[in-house]
Amino acid sequence: MIKIKNREDINGIADFLKSRRLDFAKFEDTVKRIIEDVKNKGDSALFEYTRRFDGFDANKESIIVKQREIEEAKNFIPDEHKEIIKCAAERIEKFHRAFLPKSSFVEEDGVILGNRVTPVSSAGLYIPGGKAAYPSTALMTIIPAVVAGVKNIQIATPSKGGEANPYVLYIADLYGIEKVYKVGGAQAIAAFAYSTETIEKVDVVAGPGNIYVAIAKKLVFGDVGIDSIAGPSEVMVVADESANVEYIAKDLLSQAEHDEMAGCFFVGLNEKLTLEVERRFFELSEDNPRADITKESAKNAFFAFVEDIELAAELVDLVAPEHLEIQLEEPYLFINRIRNAGAIFVGEFTPEPIGDYVAGPNHTLPTSQTARFFSPLSCETFMKKSSLLHFSKKGFLKVAKCASEFAEIEGLFAHKGSIDVRYKYS
Repeated sequence: MIKIKNREDINGIADFLKSRRLDFAKFEDTVKRIIEDVKNKGDSALFEYTRRFDGFDANKESIIVKQREIEEAKNFIPDEHKEIIKCAAERIEKFHRAFLPKSSFVEEDGVILGNRVTPVSSAGLYIPGGKAAYPSTALMTIIPAVVAGVKNIQIATPSKGGEANPYVLYIADLYGIEKVYKVGGAQAIAAFAYSTETIEKVDVVAGPGNIYVAIAKKLVFGDVGIDSIAGPSEVMVVADESANVEYIAKDLLSQAEHDEMAGCFFVGLNEKLTLEVERRFFELSEDNPRADITKESAKNAFFAFVEDIELAAELVDLVAPEHLEIQLEEPYLFINRIRNAGAIFVGEFTPEPIGDYVAGPNHTLPTSQTARFFSPLSCETFMKKSSLLHFSKKGFLKVAKCASEFAEIEGLFAHKGSIDVRYKYS
C-alpha cells in the first residue's frame, strides 16, 4: 500500500502506468510486414500466415465457415447455454437500441440545420477464438453493428487447426451473419482494411484482440475506422469505510484472472480498509482455480490510501480506468468530480462482472489510459454524422453580408463572389 498525500504523489504514479503499457515498438515491424504482405499479395499471404499461426491448410474454401459447421455448432452447444446466451443478448440489444443515435435538426427563420446520422456500409468484426474465446465478447461485438444497421458484416475469428469456436458461430448465426472467416491476427485486420480475393474491404474494424491485432488496428487507422486500441484489461475500485472488504477483494480477483497483465487498482479513503482489502486480495490470488494467472497479475496490483476525495478523483482521471467501481456512501458526488473512465459501476451490488454479461452496456472498453479520448464500443462505432444545411432565400439574406465580409477578410474572393452573386440578384 502507498499513501497519497498531495498532487506530487499522484504524478509519481505516472511511471507505474507507463510500465503497464504494451511495448508496441517491439512488435511493430513484424505487424507492418504482415500488413504489407496481405495488402500486396492478397489471399496468398493471408493463407500463408493462417497456415503458419493457426496450423491448418488454409485456402479459399477452408477459411470460410460453412453451413455444416454452423449446424454442428448448434448441436454442440447445450440448450441451457443457448438460453443463457439469449438472456444476455436480449439485455445487450435492448440497451443499444435505447441509445441508438438519431438524426436531429433545428429550424429557425428559413434555415434548417442538423446532423444526419447513418450507419457505415460495412464492418469487419474481430472476435477472438480458441483459448480467449468468450460468448459474451461475440455478443458485445456483433449486436452494436446489427442494431446500428450495418448491412455488410464480416467476422474474422482465429481458429486453431481450422476449428472455429462453436459459440462464436452460434451467435453469428443468431444474428444472420453469413460471412465468417477462420483467420486471425494482424493478417485478418489487414484483409479487412485492404481486401483480398476472398475478404472484402470494410469501412470500420472493431473488436478486441492480442497485441498483434491492437498494433494492426493502429497502423490501418485512417484507411478504415476503428473502435479503439486495446491493451491489458483493468479495474479500479474507489471505496470508503462503508464498503465490504470481501466484495472488493473478489471484484479485484475477477479482473486478475483475465491474464497475467491484468491491472487491479484500489483507492481507499480509509487506511484500515485499504490494508484489509490488500491482504484479502493477495490471499485470494494465491488460492483459486486460476491461481497460475492471478499470482502473476497480482504482482501488478496497486493499492493506495488517499485521505482527500479530490486527490482520489485526480488519481482516477490520471489512470482513466477501463472499469471503475465506486463503493462510496455518496457515489454520485464523486462521479461529478471525474472525467475519465470506460465504464462506471456504482454501488456494492454492481460488480464489474455483471457488466461483462447481462447489464446491457458494452464490455469492450478503452484501456491503458485511452478512456481520456476513446469511448466504449457501441452503435456509434458503426455510425457517422453528416452535417445538413438548408437556407431559404430569407435565411440566406439574413447572413449573406456577414459571410461575404468574412470571405473578404480571408482574401478568398471566389468565396465572396459565390455569396455576392446571390445577394446581388435577390
